Amino acid sequence: MSAHETERLHPDIIKQAAQWMMRTADAPDADTQAACARWRQADARHELAWQRLQGINQDFAATTGAHLPAATAGQTILRYCDQRSRRNALKWMAGGIGLGALGLAGMREGLWDGATVYRTATGEQRVLTLPDGTQLTLNTDSAVALHFDERQRRIELRDGEILIATSSDPAGRPFSVKTRNGILTPLGTRFVVRQLDDARRATRVAVHEGAVRIDPAGSVEASRVLHAGEQADFDARTLSPAVPVEGTAPAWKQGMLVANRMRLDRFLEELGRYRPGFLHCDADVADREVTGAFRIDDTDRALEVLASALHLSLRYRTRYWVSVGRA
Repeated sequence: MSAHETERLHPDIIKQAAQWMMRTADAPDADTQAACARWRQADARHELAWQRLQGINQDFAATTGAHLPAATAGQTILRYCDQRSRRNALKWMAGGIGLGALGLAGMREGLWDGATVYRTATGEQRVLTLPDGTQLTLNTDSAVALHFDERQRRIELRDGEILIATSSDPAGRPFSVKTRNGILTPLGTRFVVRQLDDARRATRVAVHEGAVRIDPAGSVEASRVLHAGEQADFDARTLSPAVPVEGTAPAWKQGMLVANRMRLDRFLEELGRYRPGFLHCDADVADREVTGAFRIDDTDRALEVLASALHLSLRYRTRYWVSVGRA
């Protein structure tokens, strides 16, 4: 087996390849095709990840006799990565073996459960009007599964961040949002739900209108109602104290990232959600404070403005690998 075949790939590169697979799955326009080609050519590891993902359809078809659509394959890879620890993901992605077996692994783990699934790529936002009139907005790199039937209206947030403006239902079906940490029940409201990537793997809820009841999965006693202007984080057992949140919608809905004395390393983590690749901060500038409003639809420009304001340098290893340090 060659070194090329056994090279370990970083999980973020696999996720980027899966996102490009999804974006190019259904008759992509010329600009999308060209952008995907540039990503593949920017780094040999990008092309390697792309080729490994293409093996999914062949292996799945050979084993099951069925064709696996590229968009479904991409969604499955992203969910599979989310369900694995970083360490295990690295082991799984060594060589092409894990990706080739993904079709069967996805079926074993129930990754295809018949729900209607929507996902956005990095830097993409999407607005949906659901069958009951509820408006759902997906932020960057987010995924939801819809479970609407004669008894319920449920949104399952599988990854990322969403904004929900609920609508009343003539049939009287209850509305809820399921996260990895519990259930949210809106009470005529407009609210944001985000799955955090912190050590707790917490869920963040920000209520802009109305109220939302939070029921952590592992603790009935921790249940609480958040009202308009409040935000809180929770995991399966605990719920943090509410803190103020401003406005009737999150800044990202207007295409902005707003920082108020935010640490530079934290700011780059947030900005990195809206661009593919790696965005690294040197330790000796990590505690510098960032204040301002930055466009998230042009992250290169945002980095240039940031570097000018804080006297920083931007080191581009590739278009998708940027380090921020002292000028």
